[in-house]
Amino acid sequence: MSVICEHCEAKKWKGETPGMCCSGGKVQLPRLVDPLEPLRTLLIGASAEAKHFLTNIRRYNSCFQMTSFGTTKEIRESGYMPTFKVQGQVYHRIGSLYPLPNEKPKFLQIYFVGDGTQQAEQRCKNVPQTRQDIVLQLQDLLNHHNCYVHSFKSAMNKISPEFKVVILADKTSHGEHKRRFNAPATDEVALIMVGEQHGARDIILEERSGIIKKIPDTHRSYDALQYPLLFWQEEDGYHFELRQRNQDCHNLRFLLCSSTRTE
Repeated sequence: MSVICEHCEAKKWKGETPGMCCSGGKVQLPRLVDPLEPLRTLLIGASAEAKHFLTNIRRYNSCFQMTSFGTTKEIRESGYMPTFKVQGQVYHRIGSLYPLPNEKPKFLQIYFVGDGTQQAEQRCKNVPQTRQDIVLQLQDLLNHHNCYVHSFKSAMNKISPEFKVVILADKTSHGEHKRRFNAPATDEVALIMVGEQHGARDIILEERSGIIKKIPDTHRSYDALQYPLLFWQEEDGYHFELRQRNQDCHNLRFLLCSSTRTE
């Protein structure tokens, strides 16, 4: 990925269209915030612990994934060099907040298991070759700074059989919640709603269910739920509410700033 966009600095493969990332600077996404400790040191450090983390970074991300990986078709070839191929559409899936009886918790469900030690032990059981001490550190970071974790845990104190937790595909201002939904709101990330008062692209979480639901790839939380160590604060990804900025105004502002600096 040697091609760098001059507008948003996105890294792209040779041959990809120039405007596929930010439409030539018309769309501006906020920059990702530098991670806090201990994640920052694990990403850039040179210690044996950091090297172990970077070697197994996919495994550690899998420990904290709130959604699972899915595809329309999988091809598994056995033999000396086993191969896993994906055909068709790639998507993410999400289950209920609690596992069914006699089932072990996984993905999002682990966030609601016992105390921190029990959660870390379960994560390491689900994902081998991970160290529990590192998992505990990262777990503490997400518990303190990830808004989805806060919202889900807040919702758990209020949820009942007639309520569902809903992650809105397109957020609305706080003032609209009371007019649109006759249910208590937790915050701007997730709502608690009654019945079917939600949109087709919203993510609906039930207390217990054996049904795995697909997440639309245009949902703002699509990436944050799958890659919590990259979007550790639950930063939004692509969504339909992104607006193009006025390029003429942007160019004028750039010229004014440049003129001020030269003077």
